[in-house]
Amino acid sequence: MASGGLVLSGDDLSTLPSDRLATLKKLLPPTGVAAEFEDEALRVGVVRLKDRTLLCVFNWGQEAEKIPVKLPRAGNVADLWSGHEYGAERGTMEVSLKPHEGTVLVLR
Repeated sequence: MASGGLVLSGDDLSTLPSDRLATLKKLLPPTGVAAEFEDEALRVGVVRLKDRTLLCVFNWGQEAEKIPVKLPRAGNVADLWSGHEYGAERGTMEVSLKPHEGTVLVLR
C-alpha cells in the first residue's frame, strides 16, 4: 500500500483460503501512488486518491504504542484490514499498534 506499486504473492492462488484471498484482493489494483511520509521515521504516510485517502501507520518499536495520526481532512475512518469502523473523525486520532505492526486506515 505505501509504495503504491507492484503486488507480489508467492502463494498458490488456486489453494489459498478464502479469508487470505480476500486480504490479497484488498491490495488490488495497485494505486500507482506512493505514500508521502511526514518525516524520516516513516510512521505515518498519506496516499491521496480521488475517492479516498489511505493512511499507512507503522509501529517500528519494541513496545505496543498509540500512534497519533493527523487526518488531512474530516471524514469516516475505517481499518482496511480488519474492517473496524472508527466512524467520523477529524483532527488527530490515535491508533493502537502492537510492536512491529502496521495498518492502513481508509478515510472517506
